[in-house]
Amino acid sequence: FLNSASVQKELGVSKKWESCNLLVNSLFRGDWMHNYQDQLPDLLGAGIKVLIYAGDQDFICNWLGNKAWTLAMEWSGKNDFNAATDNSWMVSGKEAGKIRTAQNFTFLRVYQAGHMVPMDQPEAALAMTNAFVSGKL
Repeated sequence: FLNSASVQKELGVSKKWESCNLLVNSLFRGDWMHNYQDQLPDLLGAGIKVLIYAGDQDFICNWLGNKAWTLAMEWSGKNDFNAATDNSWMVSGKEAGKIRTAQNFTFLRVYQAGHMVPMDQPEAALAMTNAFVSGKL
């Protein structure tokens, strides 16, 4: 998708896209393996919207583990979040995942996606990002 001529023209790029560019990866090493989970309750308490998403084929950060810690996390909306249902998340008329939301906290499981959700499901990833930044998720 990202190497197609039409997409590269729209983006104004001409280099081949790679899923894991080692140079770019090395520049993020300062952020590697930091635990931000403990900061989420304060962010949620301040009214900041938080989205946690995971591909259902991701073996690095699997959706089951991510969902488990979102359910276990102590915050003011925990009871509402745990009581919420997992609903179908639709993209272009098809079920693309399951979504659970309470107050300003959302967990999204994306179907047929691994660790790199935007690479595996570009349309779903774009829909997720657009919905989140526009307040519709």
